[in-house]
Amino acid sequence: MLTNLCRLLLATVFIVSGFVKAVDPKGLLYKLQEYAAVFVPEVPIDDAWLLLLAVSLPAVEFLLGAMLFMGTCRRFSAIAVLAVMLLFTPWTLVLAIWNPVHDCGCFGDAVQLSNWATFFKNVILLMMAAFLWVKRSRIVRFISTRGSWMVTLFALLYIGSVQYNGLVHLPIMDFRPFAVGADLNEGIREIPAEFKLIFRYEKGGEILELDDEGAPDSTWNYLGTRSDMINAGVPPKIENFYFSGMERGDDISDKLLADTNYICLLVIPDVTVADESRADKMNDVYDYCVENKIEFYALTSSLDEDVETWRKHTGAEYPFYSADNLLLKTMIRSNPGLLVVKGGKVVAKWNVRDVPELYAVDDEDDSLVGYGDFYPWLKKMQGNNNINSLFHWMFMFFTPLLLIFFLDLILRRSGKDEKEKEVATVVEKQNETTE
Repeated sequence: MLTNLCRLLLATVFIVSGFVKAVDPKGLLYKLQEYAAVFVPEVPIDDAWLLLLAVSLPAVEFLLGAMLFMGTCRRFSAIAVLAVMLLFTPWTLVLAIWNPVHDCGCFGDAVQLSNWATFFKNVILLMMAAFLWVKRSRIVRFISTRGSWMVTLFALLYIGSVQYNGLVHLPIMDFRPFAVGADLNEGIREIPAEFKLIFRYEKGGEILELDDEGAPDSTWNYLGTRSDMINAGVPPKIENFYFSGMERGDDISDKLLADTNYICLLVIPDVTVADESRADKMNDVYDYCVENKIEFYALTSSLDEDVETWRKHTGAEYPFYSADNLLLKTMIRSNPGLLVVKGGKVVAKWNVRDVPELYAVDDEDDSLVGYGDFYPWLKKMQGNNNINSLFHWMFMFFTPLLLIFFLDLILRRSGKDEKEKEVATVVEKQNETTE
């Protein structure tokens, strides 16, 4: 029981950790870039290699979790999980001691742990993995050895489809403060730390500390003050929320937070590597917004000359605003990508290739006049659908595994029956020979 409890706990951690990182491959790519900049700043590493690593790590982690969960490849999965923990536990100790990055990214943006918490978590997992390796023969199989390939193939196809969505479209689940339905006013809100001033006095070797200034009497000598923290405060989830016009220098951050009308934001973190194939579509969206009096802004961290080159290549006429590069990458995992904001809330976001076609239509509801397909898409996208997505993808994972289990059970039963028939035939022939 202890062996299989460890096996299921490790499987759960590996499946969840692999899944939440696979959901957002570009987010993991940015984390690996951060690691590279800290540990090997003098070594140029091609982003293509980092992206390959960002795709491979979650896939391997998820596959090992699926193997443990179903009890397939017991020897391989047990030694592989132990090797992973032996590799990453010292690594997290280094992170905990020197703290070069504040979050290791073990669970993507879904769960953020301190580096020390991550290390202690890995120590526990390492002990469980070592115990599991010793007792690997006691792992209960849910699938026969002959059916192990079905679990492996399905797990790879499943996690590959999750990563494909995150790379080609947008992550199927969004844990960042710019998720659909998120309130940007809440995201930029900071709760400052609270402190209490303590006044210290001394008399005859006795130390007296008071909240209020003023000694009990003149016989006490004033030593000084110290500050005690009452509340550590909460930093804002969104930092550097500032957008400066590249032509006029105006700031639209307050407008994005307060304007109750729809505002379209074309996010292009780096125009030098942005996808130009949908530039005409973005120009059409801009023209549509101008005709229907919808504000449209392009946000970038690129240099002025690079923006001008983009304008020449794409014929873009929309205004550009400068913003922090990390902020733009957090807003949307696409270059370019389109967000729609209303009243400080994110009501829709698309990879540029998925932006719906827009055309003006009339409707009995005056609020829909001029919005055409725009309004129904926004209405459909409203609200944070992480919970619905989680249940959907859990269903898509466990249902096929259940079908594989029953298929393997049927195959085992049919194979057993055939073997019993062969044995019976051999015994019958032997009896006939004896007679």
